Amino acid sequence: MQVIGMKTKLEEKIKALENEKNKLLEEIEHLREVVELSEKAKVLENEVNKLKKEAKTLKERIPQELLQELGETESQFLEEEEEKCSSCNEEELL
Repeated sequence: MQVIGMKTKLEEKIKALENEKNKLLEEIEHLREVVELSEKAKVLENEVNKLKKEAKTLKERIPQELLQELGETESQFLEEEEEKCSSCNEEELL
């Protein structure tokens, strides 16, 4: 009878250890994904910062008069687009 009891205890211990192993493997997988995503986010953040810096540098090289002119043209374009969109929405409601 003692042998059967020992066998049962060992089987229970093995099941518990297998469960713990599976949980740890799953946790490790999730942690690896977090590390990978974190590294990807950092790389993208660096790329965005470089592009922002380049855009700023290029804007600084453009004459101020031209920038003002472009700003006026852009605002006129946006106003025209808003008018088109509002008229489209009115037509859809009818």
